[in-house]
Amino acid sequence: MHDLRKWAWQSSKRVTAPFGELTCALFYERSLAEPVMPPANPLGASIRRAEEGDLDTICRLYVDDPWLWLGDGPRDEAARGRYLDRLRRGEQCWLAFVDGVLAHANWTCFNWGDALPGHPIRLRPGEVYTTDAFTPPAFRGKGVHALVLGTMLLEARRQGARQAYTLGQVDRPDAHKGLRALGWQECGRIYYFLPRGAARTPFLFRRGRTDPLFRD
Repeated sequence: MHDLRKWAWQSSKRVTAPFGELTCALFYERSLAEPVMPPANPLGASIRRAEEGDLDTICRLYVDDPWLWLGDGPRDEAARGRYLDRLRRGEQCWLAFVDGVLAHANWTCFNWGDALPGHPIRLRPGEVYTTDAFTPPAFRGKGVHALVLGTMLLEARRQGARQAYTLGQVDRPDAHKGLRALGWQECGRIYYFLPRGAARTPFLFRRGRTDPLFRD
């Protein structure tokens, strides 16, 4: 039955691809009320929070990934301003470097975060949202994502956060394994279709607990 559902989903994506993007977003939560275990650092990576001077580096990292890139296409120069706005409103971008090479980037949002297309998640006191984790191919499968995400959760807890949320995509199963290994639990799914060229999406249906994504 699992293989049949997978085949039906992939077939639906192929049929609708000329008109837009059919997506199943996975909504995860993780309690920060209990201590977070310090993450391992097998590559000896150095981690720091990004500053405005890192914006060009951040844009180069994301530009080729349409799922993560905040621009409308790779030539959208306005995207840089959107990342700048994130930093200036207090969201944190965490960068990991191995021997001076950028190995991972990830964001912690404390106020609101870019979640579903045209539909941000609005956070309450004590909540954080992590988003836009990206590891270049050369560093995948080497524990860098877990290292950075664990560091982010430790810092968020130190700042008073007690609940964390994030989104995944059903078509990226390797990322799901890493999230579950770090204590995240899937609590809901949102199916939507984003028409080509549109900035907002109509939601097809939801399953499970997704209410934090749909606050006014």
